[in-house]
Amino acid sequence: MNLAEVLSPMSPEQFFGEYWEKQPVLIRGTAGRFRGVFDSRDLGALLHTFRPSADAMLLVKGSKHSELEWLTPNRVPKPDKVRQAWRDGYSIIINDIGAHWPAAGDLAAALHEGLHHPVNLNLYLTPAGSQAFVPHFDTMDTIVLQVEGSKEWQVRAAASDLPFEDEHFTLIPDRLPPVLLEDTVRDGDVLYIPRGYAHAARATDTSSLHLTAGVQVVRWLDLLTAGVRALRSDSRMRHALPPGFLNGGADAISEAFTKIVAELPARATLDGALGQLAEQLVVKQIAPRADNLTSVDEESITAETTLVRRSGVICRVIEGDGFAGIQYSGGKIVGPPKIAQAVSRVAALRRFAVRELAGDLTEKETLVLVRRLVREGVLTIA
Repeated sequence: MNLAEVLSPMSPEQFFGEYWEKQPVLIRGTAGRFRGVFDSRDLGALLHTFRPSADAMLLVKGSKHSELEWLTPNRVPKPDKVRQAWRDGYSIIINDIGAHWPAAGDLAAALHEGLHHPVNLNLYLTPAGSQAFVPHFDTMDTIVLQVEGSKEWQVRAAASDLPFEDEHFTLIPDRLPPVLLEDTVRDGDVLYIPRGYAHAARATDTSSLHLTAGVQVVRWLDLLTAGVRALRSDSRMRHALPPGFLNGGADAISEAFTKIVAELPARATLDGALGQLAEQLVVKQIAPRADNLTSVDEESITAETTLVRRSGVICRVIEGDGFAGIQYSGGKIVGPPKIAQAVSRVAALRRFAVRELAGDLTEKETLVLVRRLVREGVLTIA
């Protein structure tokens, strides 16, 4: 399941044009469409087998945590105590469920691929009539996927304008922003809430299971910061500021600072900034799961073999003076300029025959490249 399928029947173009960072929206969907990611019957297997840690799991009702001793000395959940808390009206929350449940990890990776903004997938299982959190706002954009049951949602206007992560505060109950959207979110529906918008939800007369995709947005400020970081090779950036620069030393650095800032438009490039961001958001991240222990008969890959770029893998082509390469989820390959056309096609196409990549490469060179990408989990044999 990819981003377009999650947003369906609304098109991504309409979503990003009319709602992204602008206003909340409820998208009606087909019941049961998210059951393949997780359903309530999977909870027992999750608790007994994967045993999420206390850092990943919460028991919450009305924004208060359960006072039961529901953790073992090793800080893993006691299933009987979790069941008791559930009977007492506490929601079971598992943060970053993709780290514990493969299908959820696949969905988080697919959403990351579609957005390029990192996505953290959290699970909320709420008893009938209960409420996990009182009205609050998040510092991330939120995409709610209703898996089972239903919840009554109330989304209010922004309490904070596009807040940064360190700009969170508790809302005062009698000073809440006006209500913008009040509706029942049912099985198969999707609710989008921009960061900063106040909201709260309560399960209806049946229990509710939903997944929250928390989108950790990459801001323009992050891009500009990355552009400056890309200037590491500039020797002036490596020198220390003069002693006492915070107290009375400003005059000593004013001229140099003004000169460096004035030269930034010519020195800081968009490609350099995007390259720095990709190193953090793509290359240094854990790649989407792959069956890396199953050996591939590389000799069976020929010019006529059809390959598929795996779902959830982000690819970005890099080129510079005397080199070309590709950054991808979990790694990168850098080589001579003649690989540029081949890696560009890998990044642009979802499915292709090996012979379509050749460009300036010989058949042997193309096979070396694609076999490496198959080993790295970027490509798989169709």
